[in-house]
Amino acid sequence: MTYTRGIQTLAQHIGTEPEYVARALRTASRTHAVIRAQQFQDLTDEQFRRLMGGDRLAVALVANLALRYAGRIEDALLLMDIYHASQGTKPPRQAIRKGVGTHPEYHNHAHIQQAIRILDAAGLPPIVTDGTHELRPGFQVLPAQSELPGWVFIAPDPDCEARTGFAGGSLGYLAVMRWAGWGVITEPMPAGLWAVVHPNHRSNPFPS
Repeated sequence: MTYTRGIQTLAQHIGTEPEYVARALRTASRTHAVIRAQQFQDLTDEQFRRLMGGDRLAVALVANLALRYAGRIEDALLLMDIYHASQGTKPPRQAIRKGVGTHPEYHNHAHIQQAIRILDAAGLPPIVTDGTHELRPGFQVLPAQSELPGWVFIAPDPDCEARTGFAGGSLGYLAVMRWAGWGVITEPMPAGLWAVVHPNHRSNPFPS
């Protein structure tokens, strides 16, 4: 069966078969007034990114249903947890203390805090450090240069390759941040860091 570009794009985005997305879209269009099937029909990649930015609840609901139909209940719940963390629509799972997810000196960096909350919502383990010693291994979020105000770097946790599912492997970090609406660079930086840009800066990621 041939599926529209929009259905194929969302299927690729969440790593499942288009048939599950098509079925989810039919169900969601009947049960949620906010979702219209034509939203997803012939989207280009750029139009899909705009839809993610403008109507992320609709996308999240369809994706959640699609993964449930695919038998991936944990990943379906994960997508909704990431959505809520990125939108601030639910309280965070836990308070992020100094030295959790980043060095204590970066604790008050707004974009770093938001990235840590999103990654924590995805169940990824943050580093715990006193700034000198690593007390527990995990991912680290670091600031980019001051000339790139919307960017942060993510160092994956050392055990990431052993995980499976939507957030599994080192690429899972990109999948999580992309799903949260952040821009990503798909090639790793030196030292294996991932570079991601906050949604507010996606339209002008490299200011002159």
